[in-house]
Amino acid sequence: MPEKNTAGLSIIELPELVLQMFERVQPEAMPAQQLFIRYLRRKAERGLAIIFSTEAASVSQTLSLTLDEQALDGPNIRFTRQQVEQAQIEVLASGVLRSKELGLTIQAFPNDEGLPTLKDCFNTDQDGPIFASLQRAAQRQFHDLSYHLHHVEVQPVRYKPGSRCVIRYKLWVSPPHDDEPVTAHHDRQLNLFGKVYAKPQQASDVFAMTHLLYDEQAQRRVNSLRINSLEGALLPQPLALVPECGLTLTEAVQAPATALQTAILRTGTEVFRPGFMRDRGGAITNLGVPEASLGMTATALARIHTSHVKPADQTPRTGAKEAKRARERANLIASYYPKLSEQVLNCVEDLAQRLQAQTPETYLPAHGGFKASQLLFHSSKVFVVDFDGLCLADPALDVGYFLAYLRPSTLWYHKSGAREWFEEGARIFLDCYQQGMLARGNTPDVVQGILKRTHLYEAALIFKIATRRVNRLNSPRLPELTAMLDEIQGCLEA
Repeated sequence: MPEKNTAGLSIIELPELVLQMFERVQPEAMPAQQLFIRYLRRKAERGLAIIFSTEAASVSQTLSLTLDEQALDGPNIRFTRQQVEQAQIEVLASGVLRSKELGLTIQAFPNDEGLPTLKDCFNTDQDGPIFASLQRAAQRQFHDLSYHLHHVEVQPVRYKPGSRCVIRYKLWVSPPHDDEPVTAHHDRQLNLFGKVYAKPQQASDVFAMTHLLYDEQAQRRVNSLRINSLEGALLPQPLALVPECGLTLTEAVQAPATALQTAILRTGTEVFRPGFMRDRGGAITNLGVPEASLGMTATALARIHTSHVKPADQTPRTGAKEAKRARERANLIASYYPKLSEQVLNCVEDLAQRLQAQTPETYLPAHGGFKASQLLFHSSKVFVVDFDGLCLADPALDVGYFLAYLRPSTLWYHKSGAREWFEEGARIFLDCYQQGMLARGNTPDVVQGILKRTHLYEAALIFKIATRRVNRLNSPRLPELTAMLDEIQGCLEA
């Protein structure tokens, strides 16, 4: 491995070098002459991952580059341009380019060493590995085994190299007709989402848990009809598992065929974005807090916390674990912001000691990453997605997670209305969550304990938000971090 070199590469030089490496060892697979960085993220002990696209807004031709941890020195790359030009590059059977001496891997999507079945998930031929599962998923969605799949379009939606990939499958299916051949006139179109996992066992576990949770909530909806209190759907229906590919297939949240065209799908990040109304002088006349959406979200979370489905891993996610994560994040931040390192470390130590001392009355099923980006809103309903982190935990973890991420980014810059918008939104969410938990049989003391501990988990997750600039190798902004530390201190005082 090359020694640290002060003349190491910068990120902006990598696209050109990627093209040069293809031209040197695999010219026939060389992509277009210009690459754009679409994604960049560094994670502790997992190195740096970068996704390039050949067009600024296209994923039709995508490359990913991964640098091992030993190739990095903080935000800097250890090796030089000359070392890249002289390095030995191996072309693996999968088409992946690998340089062991540099700790560098280049992959042309869907080739991925960490997701070896990803390419199979894009093979939609009728004799391919997933076609039969797609057809079964469509038949289950239509509640009719007579439907036959005859055409598929596939598109990647969200991709993290070596970790997971979300795929949209657009299906065309037709019912059989005794008196006429299948034609486009009889086609019915259906969208499904697939998710490919690096570990097939994780796909099986997630599918099994979401299947149980969906069935439980469906039964609850049936029961609620008897008391005239119909609950909406909680999560999209899991439809099929392709275990050999580590692939799960789930229904897409979309308007039914009979729905009005005005019904639209919105993500949680869209819904929970401040939309102030101002007068001609610029003064805020209405905060635009989405009360109904906050209420639905709080009720959905209460339903998760009162579920009887037990995660595959029965080991609880304790306050001590969150304390450990908070310390790791704080140490990373302190190394990146030396001027504030003492304040950061003092703050996290106070938080960690309090988290370690917390013991809830009982550990309940928890989402594990409950925030706006995991929510979809459609037809006056909220759907919760991405149950990869389903666990047993203090319910305060999910409540604190949502509130930490509910804070608008303008809050860190003390923009007008941001504080008022968040505090009103938090009040509505907590009130509705409390009502939802009480309505589902929890005692007032249990619910009050959850709400009291929520502030500690809020603080821990704000530390996570504060690491985003470090992970994305962005320039430090001291006022932003200072505001976050003040917010963490406010949570501790609460």
